[in-house]
Amino acid sequence: MTKPKALLLGRLDHAKSSWKALTELADLVRPEAQTREEFLDECKSGRLDGVVAICDRAPQSLTVTGKFDEELIQALPMSVKFICHNVAGYDNIDIEACTARDILVSNCPKVVDAATADTAVFLILAALRGFNNGIMAIRNGTWTGHVPPLPLGHDPDG
Repeated sequence: MTKPKALLLGRLDHAKSSWKALTELADLVRPEAQTREEFLDECKSGRLDGVVAICDRAPQSLTVTGKFDEELIQALPMSVKFICHNVAGYDNIDIEACTARDILVSNCPKVVDAATADTAVFLILAALRGFNNGIMAIRNGTWTGHVPPLPLGHDPDG
């Protein structure tokens, strides 16, 4: 019995052993395409026939596929049933086009919520305290003493 294919789009920086473990369940393939047009042609050529699942490593994959819009969804092999999108949202995938093709789409919500919140708090404090002025003074070699150059930041306590 022929194994289904799983297509990896983009780089795989982590979980390489997990990806390799999938070889027992599926033939693992990568596109040869380097551009969206080449990827569309590759889909239409039959080379990717039998691909059941796509592991989309956005944003790296966008350089090859571009957005998963209706044109791209229609070009995918009819065998595709799953798109595993490794980002928090669906900004790059036309869900209606996937639904029309009975393609299920997953994403990774909440994965970066805490890191995003931390960054937001850092940026708020950095803006309030004027951290960038000090950073730029150090980089430009204009920091001349104990006090950073004007304008000084504000104290959150008032």
